Amino acid sequence: MEPAVLFAGQSLDGDAVAALSGIGRDSRRVQAGQAYVAMGHTAERPAHAAEARQHGASMVIAESTLAGGASLTTSHARWTHARASVAVHGLGRRCPPLAGVTGTKGKSTTTHFAWWAMGLGAARVGTIAWHDGLSERACAQTTPPPEELHEFLHGLDPACPGVALEISSHGCDQQRLAGLGLAALAYSGLGRDHLDYHKTMAHYLAAKLRAVRWVLPGGTVIVNADDAHAAAFAHAGRAAGACVIALGQDARGLQAHAHARPQRLGQHWRLHLDGAAHDLPTPLTGAFNAWNAAAAALLAMSCGVPLETALARLAACPPVPGRLERLAESPVTYVDYAHTPESITAVLAALREAHPGRRLVIAFGCGGDRDPGKRGPMGSAAGAADAIVVTSDNSRSEDPAAIAAQVLAGIPASAMREVVLERGSAIRRARELAGVEGVVVIAGKGHETTQTAAGVVATWDDRAAVRALAQGGDHG
Repeated sequence: MEPAVLFAGQSLDGDAVAALSGIGRDSRRVQAGQAYVAMGHTAERPAHAAEARQHGASMVIAESTLAGGASLTTSHARWTHARASVAVHGLGRRCPPLAGVTGTKGKSTTTHFAWWAMGLGAARVGTIAWHDGLSERACAQTTPPPEELHEFLHGLDPACPGVALEISSHGCDQQRLAGLGLAALAYSGLGRDHLDYHKTMAHYLAAKLRAVRWVLPGGTVIVNADDAHAAAFAHAGRAAGACVIALGQDARGLQAHAHARPQRLGQHWRLHLDGAAHDLPTPLTGAFNAWNAAAAALLAMSCGVPLETALARLAACPPVPGRLERLAESPVTYVDYAHTPESITAVLAALREAHPGRRLVIAFGCGGDRDPGKRGPMGSAAGAADAIVVTSDNSRSEDPAAIAAQVLAGIPASAMREVVLERGSAIRRARELAGVEGVVVIAGKGHETTQTAAGVVATWDDRAAVRALAQGGDHG
């Protein structure tokens, strides 16, 4: 490819070679004839560029001039790499409609629902897995690196009706979707998370807002109208030339091109959109999952699926792994991915509503080497349960007991609480505390199948543990 094609729409300075075979960002794996994009720490870039040249890189692109051969400078190496990778994979010419979901909570559930609502052959990318329309495989990151995502999109069947994408704040900050165009984006809301990376809530919000830049003119931005930052996302959506749908149980006061509102009718929900009411199937319990289902249907609609068709498909949607997944009875036991204060609050409220008058127990922990400031607030949120079992959850390099002590500091002194660090024993204890008529939620890991402690990654699956206890007749 000619550099003019590879870097179309970009302003780069320096001397370019006549032709390139592609682009790479790993100096150890760059191939002969490719351009290497240096995006590591400033002190490492010269050494990495030299290594890339030794492997045959024809040119180096970096945020400062690097000696040794043909090079170009860019103001943002990650942005340059992502856009060039789009060109390499031909996605500017052929790409299925893309529907993104961002926000602190609900991304995996909404993405799963949207994928199903798009119909046969639709694809999905996110925390739980990749799905190419035929089969599923594990995904190491919520939003994968550009070249991996682009290779996946390039390999999809040309008849693929759409792709549902989870968009993480890390993915936004690192420009992983730069160069792609979203037909629609849903914003589920902002809560405390990832402050070990973003440092402040303001930076976290700014990262999420970058996702709106990738929405195509005339696309759709679906905003959680009940979120404190709804107005910022609605404004960004209008600035991007998108149709903004304010989706909330009370959308008054938010100026948008359209309003949508889920409405509860007993155990059922309806979706109100621009004066018309539609039956809204909700595959999972809780008002927040009604929002997830409505947003998913609207995402599918924005990708060309009639709204009524999308809603009808949701009625047959398979369970979302590890998302309020009901896995045992006597006591009723759920596994959920809730790992923020807001998520724990929402899950406990949903289970109170679904099982009124029954004893509710939660078992959860907090991850090590991550934002320690949310540990106390998570304990406080768990105080809405009748009993709490604090356990370990990917303690990584930290002492699990020290993490548990920080969680305990946030739990109300009047709450019934215990610390059981071994996770299997904690699940068993939670079921004992609930009794046969109670309800248990095992929170934090959801679909995950490993547990990391003291630098060791071991096999662990909350879902399998609950099933094993239930099959063994253990009820507490």
